[in-house]
Amino acid sequence: MLGELNSRQIEQVLRAEVIGRIGCVSDGRVYVVPVTYVYDGTCAYGHSMDGAKLRAMRANPHVCFEVEHVDNLANWQSVIAWGSFEELEGGAWDAGMRLLVDRVMPLLLSSTSAPPHGATPGPPSGRHGSVYRIRLGERTGRFEKR
Repeated sequence: MLGELNSRQIEQVLRAEVIGRIGCVSDGRVYVVPVTYVYDGTCAYGHSMDGAKLRAMRANPHVCFEVEHVDNLANWQSVIAWGSFEELEGGAWDAGMRLLVDRVMPLLLSSTSAPPHGATPGPPSGRHGSVYRIRLGERTGRFEKR
């Protein structure tokens, strides 16, 4: 059965996943790139070093954001949202990075992949790269379930 996700299901997919795709325009061409993200109920937050993705979003902050959950080819959910890119600074940079670290770090560490002796999980000292958020507006979702 194919169908549409309701608002609650869309929120569940956005909160459950950590890999999404940003669609933007770079030098007149559509550019789609996978990103690690965290969703706070309103915005998707990400971190990036300077490159094509950031240059494109700075030039045109209107973006598309896509996330999916796939169990198999007959059981999946997909969410597409349109939003606006905002580059963060100061305390907002720190808060965004904390959200990312708190969500992603447990997925990177396990009992067999502990940080090196004496290291503590968390962002590097000082600010490196850009932390951004995409303020999500219109959202749509689809699913297939067999």
